[in-house]
Amino acid sequence: MVKDKIKSIVEKHMKTTVKDIREVGKGASGNVFYVKISDKPYELAVKTSKFYDNICKEKKMLEFLQSKASYKVPETYFLLRDNDIVFFGMEYIKGMSGKSKYIKFVPSKKHLRNSILSAFINTQNVHNDKFGKFDAPAFNNWADYYKDFFSGIYEFTKEKYERKEIEPVIMKAVELINRNLDEILKSTENTACLCHGDFWMPNLIIDFRKSELAGVVDPFDMLWAEPEYELFCLTLGFGEKLELYEEYKKRKQTSKYCDLKVELYALCNELNWYILLGEMEHGYLLFRSERLIKRMTESGLN
Repeated sequence: MVKDKIKSIVEKHMKTTVKDIREVGKGASGNVFYVKISDKPYELAVKTSKFYDNICKEKKMLEFLQSKASYKVPETYFLLRDNDIVFFGMEYIKGMSGKSKYIKFVPSKKHLRNSILSAFINTQNVHNDKFGKFDAPAFNNWADYYKDFFSGIYEFTKEKYERKEIEPVIMKAVELINRNLDEILKSTENTACLCHGDFWMPNLIIDFRKSELAGVVDPFDMLWAEPEYELFCLTLGFGEKLELYEEYKKRKQTSKYCDLKVELYALCNELNWYILLGEMEHGYLLFRSERLIKRMTESGLN
């Protein structure tokens, strides 16, 4: 049924004939299909989702990144909604997903690590004079932006906790953030850097043979943020095995609370997903909450 609709939409908007369709990815916000067509560009990816506003934002973020990021992002082709399902057509980037079980067999893990970190750091080197959302930065410093953002996370978590829809350990972690946020952010570097927002292995397309980053997809809540904001993404999935975070800290000087901020930003990012999607599997929230509480204790904050 979905494949039939994709076929109809692609043939109409790309003025071509669809030769093959297969599902190649599935995530919290939608599914991705590979589509082979008879005319240029011969291949494309189509994401289907029920989250129209989120996909519209994704399209805008990808188009913004085209001229800003040092890595390749997909060109966008079309976006439309049909019976509450969004169909988003974009360039297909050849390569292997960073979440593939075969990624651990790349010929050179060192070269892959260097390729990923170079792209990450080069994008951090794109600066702005204001902090905030990618298309409307309005804050003079990161602390003001993040405290404004966190206030929404805090109220959401309290409401969920009062309804017994969220576990006490998550509430405890968020309360710790609320009490200590001024202290944690006071030494933050006041340089606004471009952040993809979800730069973790499942969103990285890898050229397996070359052991190199081929492209990056699925930006989320893209920001002009402090340099350490997106580091939590390097600690996830196969990025942990590649020691991306550890290698980053060898290359760049980090702040006193950097390890703590990794946990803080990871937890709040996931709670932000919870707000947007309306539902969330709590295992990862619990994991990050426990790690944040441990980091708070190690840092002498309570």
